Amino acid sequence: MKRNKIRRFFQQKQYAIASFILFVVIAAMTGVYLSNRITGENEPQDTGNKDNSIFALDDDKEEDQSDYAVMNPKKDIEKKPDHINNLEKSEETKAASSVIKPQDEKPGEDGGAKQNVSSQDDTGEKQLSEDNKSNIQTGSGRQGDNDATSQAQQEESAQTTAAKSLHFSPKKDLAWPMEGDVILNYSMDQTVYFATLEQYKYNPAVIIAGKVNDAVRAAATGKITKIQTNEETGLTVTMELGDGYTAVYGQLKEVLYNEGAVVEAGNTIGYIAEPTKYYSVEGSNLYFELLKGKEPVNPMKYLE
Repeated sequence: MKRNKIRRFFQQKQYAIASFILFVVIAAMTGVYLSNRITGENEPQDTGNKDNSIFALDDDKEEDQSDYAVMNPKKDIEKKPDHINNLEKSEETKAASSVIKPQDEKPGEDGGAKQNVSSQDDTGEKQLSEDNKSNIQTGSGRQGDNDATSQAQQEESAQTTAAKSLHFSPKKDLAWPMEGDVILNYSMDQTVYFATLEQYKYNPAVIIAGKVNDAVRAAATGKITKIQTNEETGLTVTMELGDGYTAVYGQLKEVLYNEGAVVEAGNTIGYIAEPTKYYSVEGSNLYFELLKGKEPVNPMKYLE
């Protein structure tokens, strides 16, 4: 009975039951589809979040590495985390490359640095060369000064020796200081007339007529002891001849030697000048006097 009732129920309700089952199936399929779709849309977002989280983790690692490097500069690398060791190696590599790179530069890539070094070397060499040159020049200058001083000393020594070794014999060593007429002769025994002064007076010298600019030569070898200007005889040179003899040359100009010079016999001492007012009538002349000690002697005895 029950089976018939159930059969009868399904026969009457079979369309309704089929419709319900179909509805359930459709609903289940719809749910699966929607679930898959929602899952597909959420996956990229999750991936992006994962990537961001990875980057954030890397940043955190870098911060941890820098903090660890600052706080633990001398710790062994093996004891540090791997990401910190890798970062430190990278930094060391960069630092080493920044230090070593300028030394390893090729001339073709950057010749400026080497050129600067070469320029500095050249400058140093030039400076050393200039310093050496300056030292050489200074040494040469000093050597020249020493040579000049030595030469002057030698000349002075030679002159001193010559002065000490001066010997004069009036009979054989006296020569005429210039050619010309004797217009006033030596006279210490009696007076002679001086036309310019219009008076008679003693004459301790020989007055030899000459022309202006005529050369006056040393009558004997001697050393110049005095050069002075006299009112009567004008520019006058006194020479020591040796053995107590002295020669005096007056009425000169343009004397060629200085005091202390040794003049060989026959060398030009100076030139005839315009006569002083004491000899204006007599005209230009040479005043030549020979002394033994302080007394004048007659040079004409030895000049004839």
